[in-house]
Amino acid sequence: MKITELQINNFGKFHQKKIAVHPGLNVIYGDNETGKSTLHQFITGMLFGMEKQRGRAGKNDAYQQYEPWNSSSYYAGAMRFQVDGKSFRIERNFYHKEKTATLKNELDGEELSVTHGDMEMLLGGMKKSTYENTYCIRQAAVETGKEFSGILQNYFVNASHTGDSDVNLTGAQKKLKTKQRELEQSYRKEWEERKSACEKLQLAGEIAKKDLKQLEQQLEQLKAEGYQTQILWQNPEGIPMENETNPMAEFLQQEQGERQERRCKRGKGIFGGVTLVSAILAGSRLVGKGLAAAISPIFFIEILLLIAGVIGVIYFQKQEEHLRRERKAKEEANRGLRGQKEEIEEKEWTKKQAVVQMLNQQKIEKSSLLSNLTEEIEETGKKSEKEQELERQIAACQLALQMLQKISENVYEDTREQLEGEISGILYSLTGGKYDRITLDDDMNLVVCQEGRTLYPWQLSRGTMEQMYLALRLGAGRFFTQEEPLPVLLDEAFASFDEKRLESALKWLAAQPEQIFLFTCQKREVELLDRNAIPYGKIWLQNI
Repeated sequence: MKITELQINNFGKFHQKKIAVHPGLNVIYGDNETGKSTLHQFITGMLFGMEKQRGRAGKNDAYQQYEPWNSSSYYAGAMRFQVDGKSFRIERNFYHKEKTATLKNELDGEELSVTHGDMEMLLGGMKKSTYENTYCIRQAAVETGKEFSGILQNYFVNASHTGDSDVNLTGAQKKLKTKQRELEQSYRKEWEERKSACEKLQLAGEIAKKDLKQLEQQLEQLKAEGYQTQILWQNPEGIPMENETNPMAEFLQQEQGERQERRCKRGKGIFGGVTLVSAILAGSRLVGKGLAAAISPIFFIEILLLIAGVIGVIYFQKQEEHLRRERKAKEEANRGLRGQKEEIEEKEWTKKQAVVQMLNQQKIEKSSLLSNLTEEIEETGKKSEKEQELERQIAACQLALQMLQKISENVYEDTREQLEGEISGILYSLTGGKYDRITLDDDMNLVVCQEGRTLYPWQLSRGTMEQMYLALRLGAGRFFTQEEPLPVLLDEAFASFDEKRLESALKWLAAQPEQIFLFTCQKREVELLDRNAIPYGKIWLQNI
């Protein structure tokens, strides 16, 4: 790709500016604050677009940094460029509320689609992040970004495996790790829920065991009592009471009643005898002497004895009858008490049988519940199908990550050797042959070999270190743009170079097929180019 013209409609401090561009080396000269970084960002924006960040990230993003000074809503520009001998023109409106991009083939007038990837195709599939880590070198940023080693590994692996370096190995690893974390969180949630359910079942099982043990103890206690139907009816002193219905009490009560009846019979007999004697004596006196002669004190006594005898007989007759009725009532009462006792005993037995039956039924239910809980605990203790599936998915992610890691760690030597050869050639030219071999370790760190020693960039001078990183960037950039080389943007990249290093760098850059944009605030680059009669394009920002 060769940029032929830049048209800045409204971008940062520039308004309605048109800049013609040399197809080879271009020197953009200007003092500080004249717009070198603005022009640098404009070229990058025209190639890949610009996105306005949100939140805190939007305060210092490139979109806000280079918003037009006079009108933020009119934020646009255009660029002409050539690819494979064909001329194209792209126009972009960067304003985030009305963002547009139009791409046109100026040879046949065909309109292409930026949205559907036509611009990316013309860029050889280069991504913005890859471009910024290779060909887009900003001021004081010669060292590659943190993601650069991942980009290189991704390129090596996929270029060797599939021939397609656009597959994002680093992104795939990140996605797999994110997916694995999500799966592990889901698995943890399922496991905690199952653990909680198991603990609840175990608690219910312990309660069921305790209840079952209490039921067994109650049944054992009833069994120890014999489930007896006979009960000793006596008071604590062991003395039979009248209302008690044991045989001894009944016997004594019967004897007492018979004795009373015999006493009544004896009394009735005595009074009956007295009455009879008195009646005989009184009758004989009346017959023998007549009524008048019979009336005497003795006769009155005999009459009184007769009356007393009759009264005594009547009394004892009634007493005997009373005792007989009372004994009969007691006998009937005793028979009733015996029936009542039997009824009470039967009810008590029935009640105890009901209690025993209830306890046995509860025991059966508790045993069944405990058995069911034991089975549920055993079943709950097993991993669910969902947990097993999550485990399989986690294992799959781990296996995929291991494979990707293994692939990353075992980068194919032929691809890496090609890059190391490219970098070594560039470094050789930049250093005037001082360093002729540079390699990459497994972490994509630069390692230079000198006189049998292995040195990392930070072990060398600042100028040499920047030469190494420049060689790495340009060499990696060529790997990513094998079909169509892209413009190289160097913003004060040689600030630490002495004159000798700078002269070697300029000679090498002028001979390269890539279009070079060298942004500088010093005139020594121009002086060296003029001294060595190297052709270049001059862009003086003070005159724009």
